[in-house]
Amino acid sequence: MPALSQITDMPLRSCMPTVPAQVPKNCSLRKVPQSPPHAPIRRACAFVLIENLPQLAEAYDLDFARSVSHEIRQRLCARFLTSVKADLASLRDDCFLLWGNDFFMKDDCSASEQSASEQLESLLLALGNEPISARGITALARLHVNWIDVQAPDQMGDSEIELTLWTAQPFPDLHEEPTDGWRQHYRADMEVAVRLSEALQAEHLAFAWRPVVNAYASASMLYWEARPDVLLHSGQQTSLTPEVFLPCLQRLGLTRAFDRLVVRQVIDALRHQPLVQLGVSLFAQSARIDHWWASALSTLKSSPELASRLTVEISDSMEFSSLQSVRDFCARLRSFGCRIAIKDFGAGRGNLAAAQACRPDIIKLEASFLRRARESELGGECLRDMLTLCGHLAAYVVADGVEREDDLGVALDAGVQWVQGNHLRDIKEPSRPALPTSSIHRSLA
Repeated sequence: MPALSQITDMPLRSCMPTVPAQVPKNCSLRKVPQSPPHAPIRRACAFVLIENLPQLAEAYDLDFARSVSHEIRQRLCARFLTSVKADLASLRDDCFLLWGNDFFMKDDCSASEQSASEQLESLLLALGNEPISARGITALARLHVNWIDVQAPDQMGDSEIELTLWTAQPFPDLHEEPTDGWRQHYRADMEVAVRLSEALQAEHLAFAWRPVVNAYASASMLYWEARPDVLLHSGQQTSLTPEVFLPCLQRLGLTRAFDRLVVRQVIDALRHQPLVQLGVSLFAQSARIDHWWASALSTLKSSPELASRLTVEISDSMEFSSLQSVRDFCARLRSFGCRIAIKDFGAGRGNLAAAQACRPDIIKLEASFLRRARESELGGECLRDMLTLCGHLAAYVVADGVEREDDLGVALDAGVQWVQGNHLRDIKEPSRPALPTSSIHRSLA
């Protein structure tokens, strides 16, 4: 297989102040032997970029950013660079090149594209799964890994290093401009993210299952949506709810690791409940084909009996930052047999464009439509208009937000066929989905 070409057309970000390089005691950075000038060495190898190092330096201080860079380097050396043939090149404080490492090289003799992607998934998990603590501060690193075609590090001049760093940048997500209180908000979000990460490491992930049912016959079930809850202490009721931690992860750009874990848990539940249809909700920020999804996509591709019973909901309270990425992600899942749903339709300005791009099987209306229909005649007309619009975009339209008995009557009057909400949680189902606790550890591995 030919080596992967460089990623092109990526915007150049401003660089953070240079953090003095630190070499771990157990890992020396040795130079690649010099090659003749007329025969430069080039190869496709893996690189690791600490995407949020500038933000960590700004939110905390430069010393903590230095500690994060040092810890990522330590983890690389301890877990991946044990061979005498291994080499690690630090192009900048936030970018490491795994040059000469046989496991992380991609050439004509390499394994399949999927296998290569799974290698990088293992790199992401090993380096970024655990928080980094130093000087009384704890935070999570946001990592980006990929293959890049480069010269040997000792043959790179300054211009080539800068070009390599520019090429390594992922396309940035759209975020709000920093405000005066940005530092405090960033720290508060990171504190929640760290608490979540620690709870997941302790295997405290649990699920509530929200049914999507037929408004005319509640025994008719479309699927069960997984609602993740995270217990902060085993055996106690104190928990982090999605309403608390998901917005924090989204603002930090850390949704992929969590969404990946939830999807793997739901796939495990499908294995143990062969007769049920399950759904899982992802942020649009996570809905892109990258190395975080390598093993999950491989499982769904090889197990159509699982994929055909999985509904993937794409949700985002903000505008979709890259419709092309979301379109490609949905198309890949649909090719495996999964159903696609757009969640919270009508809540954001980008929902219509997302529905047209993703061609969903299911559209779930944002809960406020049903609430407004309950309160006024105008709200009822708005709900009926939305049902008409969505009926042209998807085969199934779901009204979320059934919180009490009269909401069902409002939904039926508007012509809603499928409903979801807290009022429906008491519906009994013989084979209610259950998740083996032992699978949580496997999904973290």
